[in-house]
Amino acid sequence: MKSLISAIFLIFLGIASPAMANELKDFTSDGCSKSPDGIPWYNPDAFLDCCIQHDIVYWHGGTADDRILADQDLKACIDKTGHPDIAKTYYYAVRVGGSPKFNSNFRWGYGWKENRGYTPLTQEEWDQVEIKLQTVLTRGITIQ
Repeated sequence: MKSLISAIFLIFLGIASPAMANELKDFTSDGCSKSPDGIPWYNPDAFLDCCIQHDIVYWHGGTADDRILADQDLKACIDKTGHPDIAKTYYYAVRVGGSPKFNSNFRWGYGWKENRGYTPLTQEEWDQVEIKLQTVLTRGITIQ
């Protein structure tokens, strides 16, 4: 009985919570975070689609292997635009700057209210991702 009262007290104070799910915020993208979305004088949005695809994966996050794959996909996508040196530069930039350890709006898993690190998404979290992405498909993407 004493432990039940203690548990209820801790839940009331917010120190412990009964398996509350982390909440996923609406998807946001700033394009190619802190970098040009393309070649300003030639094709200013050349890499924008690549960066938005990358942002979608960074927004929901996942494992360290998922992040490596997302970064490799970004590099391959930009490389297809005919700019292999820029592809390498962006790849190394996201490898260094996208860690979930940084408190930034472009870190790995930035869509979650609580930092998840490299934890695999649960089915409940994937369900949240699916619902939010359906909203994005309906209303479109606004670059912030």
